[in-house]
Amino acid sequence: MRFLLPDQIAYWYRQSLQKSGYKEVFAFVRDFWKDQIRRGCHAVPPGFIARLMSRFMAVPVGEKLPGHVGFASENEYLDAICHAGGSDRLEGIFLLTGADRDTARAQGIFQQILDRLPPFQNSEIVFSDSELEKSFAVEHANSAGFDVDKTLDAIYANASAELRRSEFRFYADDVFEIGHPDLFVRAADRLFFRRMTRAMKGMSFWTRSVFTLKEESSWVVARYGEPQTLPLGGYDELTTKGNLSSLVPSELAYIDESLAFDLFDYKFIENQLTYFKRDSGAVFRIRRDIVVRVRLTEFFEHERHLGLLFAWVFNFAEKLIDTFVKDMVNVVIVLDGYEPSSLKDAGEFFSHFLKEKSLDKRIVLLAGKKDVPRLAENLRANAQTWYFGEKQEAESNFVRFSFPQTDEFASIKADEQEKLLGEIINEALDRMVKGADGQV
Repeated sequence: MRFLLPDQIAYWYRQSLQKSGYKEVFAFVRDFWKDQIRRGCHAVPPGFIARLMSRFMAVPVGEKLPGHVGFASENEYLDAICHAGGSDRLEGIFLLTGADRDTARAQGIFQQILDRLPPFQNSEIVFSDSELEKSFAVEHANSAGFDVDKTLDAIYANASAELRRSEFRFYADDVFEIGHPDLFVRAADRLFFRRMTRAMKGMSFWTRSVFTLKEESSWVVARYGEPQTLPLGGYDELTTKGNLSSLVPSELAYIDESLAFDLFDYKFIENQLTYFKRDSGAVFRIRRDIVVRVRLTEFFEHERHLGLLFAWVFNFAEKLIDTFVKDMVNVVIVLDGYEPSSLKDAGEFFSHFLKEKSLDKRIVLLAGKKDVPRLAENLRANAQTWYFGEKQEAESNFVRFSFPQTDEFASIKADEQEKLLGEIINEALDRMVKGADGQV
């Protein structure tokens, strides 16, 4: 192995760009390529970065050479990426997030895409960061001592073979992660997210029950009710919030039944669909604060169990909000007791996840000795308070439950675990619904 000198690096950089059809690229493309080098991806061609960006961005990425359309091996590799399963959803991400024109926002999205591609490899292209910076001051580049055309063909041939071997495609989780790059700065975040979402999907099957709410007593309305203006009559204007019954029909054009996850699904997740807003009237909404407390043990030192816990608390909190949809519901998740070594990182990710889901104002996580004492700060004095946990908290509306933390629970299959945890949510919610008009 030999390290390239600054003039050789400059030669590789310029020849690669010209081969891809660019005389020079703009600073944001060049800086992104340099970031890949610092990450250890020395063999990634700068021309590839420019052309990948030009596929998804509406802004120019550099100064093009007249009449140049790239070369065969690079064209084939780019086509393989852009025609891979699920890739059609990437354009929607760039359009809906504005990253097709926002060069700063686009950086994280492109990084997420590159992280999923096979690494570019070539033993002859190795250089240090310091030599890289010096190369941009070189006026007369010197041949790197190898044939750039053959080297590029070899790099793309190897990358294309790996792409085919892995049967590369963009899955639904990939699309979410690519569209939310700030959530997945660390590799561990992606692993935790996938553990959590796998469990969330399994539990959601068992928590599809619909609960019939009682009419609140006049006492509850008088003490905890707050008059709110809610839709009651005919259509009035357009909005990005609503239910499917008031969806603007033209939005259905985004549905593509040939895809497992189409642009309609993405717009629905990102709250980008358009709904008719109805005429409004005044009704009373009940203020409800709900505390879900789980006392942790060494059981959660295993990261898989911790992912299962966070999946459960999110499903539970979301189900509480959906069940009491007409009320002003806030949910506080309290995790006390033993502090697993991964709790801090998992808690930080979960908080970012709630923010991306626009639920950070409705769901609060208090985890660990520093956070738990802040419980009182997160409860409203004029709200009906409910506690879910193993032990009753003072005089309050209380529902007893226990999150399983035994070796027997750990030994059963994931599907059975998710079913059991879903049933715990259903039973707890059923007990709350039956007592929601109480005077405690």
